[in-house]
Amino acid sequence: MSAPGIPELTGLRSSKPSWYAEYRQTAESLSRALGQLEHVARVLSATGQGADALCRAVVDATAEQLGEPWVVLALAEEALPLGRPRLVGRGPAGRPVGDFAALPGVVARPVTAALAADAVEPWQTPEGAVVVPLVVDGDPVGALVACGGPRRTPDASDVAIMRIVANQSAVALHADHLLARSETLRRQTERLYAQAQQRARDLAERHQQLAEAEHRLDVAAQREAVDAERHRIARELHDSVAQHVLSAGMTIEWCRPEVAHHAEVHERLGHAKALTREAVERLRGAIHALSVHESHVPGPGLPGLLDRLPTVPGLAVAVRVEGRPRVLPPDAEHQLFRIASECLSNTARHARAGRAVVRLGYRPDGLRLSVADDGCGDPETLRRALRAAAGRDDGHHRGLLNIASRCRELGATLRFTRARLGGVRVEVRLPLTPEETGD
Repeated sequence: MSAPGIPELTGLRSSKPSWYAEYRQTAESLSRALGQLEHVARVLSATGQGADALCRAVVDATAEQLGEPWVVLALAEEALPLGRPRLVGRGPAGRPVGDFAALPGVVARPVTAALAADAVEPWQTPEGAVVVPLVVDGDPVGALVACGGPRRTPDASDVAIMRIVANQSAVALHADHLLARSETLRRQTERLYAQAQQRARDLAERHQQLAEAEHRLDVAAQREAVDAERHRIARELHDSVAQHVLSAGMTIEWCRPEVAHHAEVHERLGHAKALTREAVERLRGAIHALSVHESHVPGPGLPGLLDRLPTVPGLAVAVRVEGRPRVLPPDAEHQLFRIASECLSNTARHARAGRAVVRLGYRPDGLRLSVADDGCGDPETLRRALRAAAGRDDGHHRGLLNIASRCRELGATLRFTRARLGGVRVEVRLPLTPEETGD
């Protein structure tokens, strides 16, 4: 539907236009103004369709308004770098052009001159091209150029209309530039946020590693303090207690010939001499055990420790290892070594055994440590003694209580059974997980 003309709008009709020359000139001016307003309305209606549609509407409206064969709207090279489109053109017969290289020389020259100029007001080139700058915040960012037709001076109303639509396109291109920049900033923000999250995770992991290292240092310091105290106690035992016991044994040995005629006293002194000899051996074993530090134990972990078991006079000890040895926590190895030492000590003192076998078995589900002897002990007697000692505090059967206590600390089970050698078999079963073995 075409726009209404002056006769329709005013209701005036004349069959003699020559009689109304002023009316006819006014009617033509009003008709032209209506056409210009229609072009502006068409441009404004394309605003919501995006910068590309708006720029094409501006080029089409300008071409129809001025009747020029070529109309080009272009942005300067460094202006609004994110704004799109950079160039929209229309050639003869309405042919669209989107690339500067497609413009003929007669059009490319005024467009280049318009983009290089620093003017903010409309102007006309010597060749007759009409140029209207695209202005944003008082600075030219591009130009709307109409050229290619017969040279003529455009009406002020035509220039005003071109200025309106050019400014509208400049606003749209500026908005597109700001939108693209905000989208770029959003992507950068997301990337930086992801990097910040990754760095936070890295810092948390490093903080955890630092805390673990600090804990290991604290444990190492505690072990060093304990080790120093153990060596001090071992030194004191060697320099004082062991020397006193040896002196007592030497005194007993000196007294025995003097009472040889008294059989009972001579026998008791011999028994006392044997007791001092046993006490010296036990002290030596304790001193050696106190002097052994976990980090300096030779051999592959617990098997190496068992090779260093104290020698018990009159008791032949064999150590056998079965399965593939695995690395255990130092505390667990130390506890198992103590259990084996106490079992051998009890065997030598109470079972009158001459032979003992220490067996260490590594299995997929855990570890088994057993000490078997050929003595006269009885498993049920040991079980009753352990139950009775648990309710007393007089020091009796302290060795059995120590063995049971170490098993509880390890989470191991303790069993007393009859050994194949004929005596007692003490077995410790320790379940292990991959984390505990370091696998």
